[in-house]
This record gives sequence, C-alpha cells and structure tokens, in this order.
Amino acid sequence: YQIDTINTAQLETLKIDSENKAVGNYYEGTNSYIFQKMISRVKLAPAQTVFVDFGSGKGKAMFMAAEHGFRKVIGVEFSIELVETCRQNLTIFQNKTRSQTQFEILHMDASKYPIPADANLLFFSNPFNEELTNKVIDNILRSLTEFPREIWVVHLHPQGNLAFAKNPRFKLEHEAREGFVFRLSPA
Repeated sequence: YQIDTINTAQLETLKIDSENKAVGNYYEGTNSYIFQKMISRVKLAPAQTVFVDFGSGKGKAMFMAAEHGFRKVIGVEFSIELVETCRQNLTIFQNKTRSQTQFEILHMDASKYPIPADANLLFFSNPFNEELTNKVIDNILRSLTEFPREIWVVHLHPQGNLAFAKNPRFKLEHEAREGFVFRLSPA
C-alpha cells in the first residue's frame, strides 16, 4: 500500500510522555508471515471480532487485521510520532482498499487503557516488559468480569515476558517459536 511501516525506531528517539517509557521496547513492524500463522490459530469469526493492538506503532498489524476482515481494529500506542505516522498510513490504506473495518487509533499508555466491552482479540508483539503486561492483564480481567465473553490473546516474541503464561486464567491454545496464543473464558 506504500505506507511507512518498515523502519525500526528506538524509544529514546521518540517523544513519549509516560512513566512507562523505560519498560517499553523499540518499534518494529510485525512480520506478516508470523502474523498470519499465529492469527490463524484464533477461533473467532472476523465479522464479530474487535482486534486491539497494544503498542501498535505505525499500524502494520492493524492493517493486516483489517485485511482479515475484522469488524473493528483499535491501536493503542504511547508515542505521538508513531501515532501520527499510523494515522497517515490509515488514510493511505483506506484510500487504496475497500476495507469495511472500523479503526480507532489511541495515543495513550497501555496500562491505562480500559479494555472495551466488545474487545475479543488482543494482540501484543513484544511491546513492553512483564511488569507492564501484568497491569494490562488486570485491565483485561476487569473487563471480562464486567462484560463476560471469550477473549483471545496473541503474544508474539515475548522475549522472557511470560505474564500470560504465568497467569492461570489464560489457557494456552498454541505455542510456537514466534510466540503464544491464549484463550480466556469467563469465570
């Protein structure tokens, strides 16, 4: 689509107004082969799926999710520069495709993001460390208690971040060299 999702970005070079900057990882666009491989393990109908990308960066995973036909795609990113690039990319993507996907791009810290009642596929491509992931897990469990539903989590390249694997509420559905797929059901 001739959008800017390729180049990596170190967090030190970006404007980030968050106390969690130190626990975030650098930006790198999600590998499309790995994305397809892991998303294929999720048992959700695209037309009923709300996909949330934590640490969405320039939006590559968001656009791949739209190509799958997910009903709504939400990106949560704490770097304003990456958010602005993502918004520019979204304009180009929408002009070049007939995607019916609804998009929402949020400039905020993932630990403060209240998980929407209809969010049922949560995507993490190594955006931050285990401590911050545990804060996001608290938000996920709070949302699940308020709005019972099945939630799937795809966690790529965890690099020692085993927050989902350590939490007994998340059932491992698939494990690969590239990451994990978990399912979370109401208690």
